[in-house]
Amino acid sequence: MNSIPFFDNHYPVRTLCSSSADWQDFSNWQHPDTRNAMLEDYLHIPLKQVFYARETHSGNVLVVDDEHSGSLAMTEEAGILGPAGGQDALVTATPCILLCIWTADCLPLFLYDTEGHVAAIAHCGWRSICNGIVSGTVDVMVGRFHANPGDIVAAFGPGICASCYEVRSDLIEAFSKRFPADEIGEFFVAARNGEYHLDLRKAVAFELARMGVLPENLFDTEICSYETEGYSSYRRDGGSEPSKQTLSGIVLAS
Repeated sequence: MNSIPFFDNHYPVRTLCSSSADWQDFSNWQHPDTRNAMLEDYLHIPLKQVFYARETHSGNVLVVDDEHSGSLAMTEEAGILGPAGGQDALVTATPCILLCIWTADCLPLFLYDTEGHVAAIAHCGWRSICNGIVSGTVDVMVGRFHANPGDIVAAFGPGICASCYEVRSDLIEAFSKRFPADEIGEFFVAARNGEYHLDLRKAVAFELARMGVLPENLFDTEICSYETEGYSSYRRDGGSEPSKQTLSGIVLAS
């Protein structure tokens, strides 16, 4: 497992990103109780609970509280392109609760409010981005926890890069429901046979900036899941079972 030093070395928060070595080296990695104990050992934090998002490529954000329950805050865009229900982002202000998502080319987005001590993680595939997962997560941090977007720091975990991500031209229409044409021209670049390269990082960065997150507060691990051996890639591997995907997590230190 690896952490994101941009977060862990500067703020009272701990992060993790798993690699294939984790599920290859530990035969019980697929069992939640065993895996959670491994995560706790790696983080050196006594975890109250580990939450895994139930991902449906939606715009839904789950707020996790002290009682280990949550209230679902849905953005206006939820369900436009993906199914309603489930959660593609998790937010908490409670220390020692680990928030986790699974990805296999989609982009993990880590968020932390440095003044309000609020953490979030979001699963950013093209559908969930179009369904408002980025703006929805920031909206919950601001509306529910009174975060100032200028105090939010963000980081990208391992995800497919633009040069490896060819998509159909009809995705431009999907993104046009959320992004102006000048921005779309920045993260869609013509490829071959009428297809395009899609830069998920740029799309998320534009959305974060629109929400008031400062560009200098955004960090990119620059790890391409397709190119980098050891990270799960749906496109490279033809899919993988959930426990063999990349696990990303964030937890507030007490």
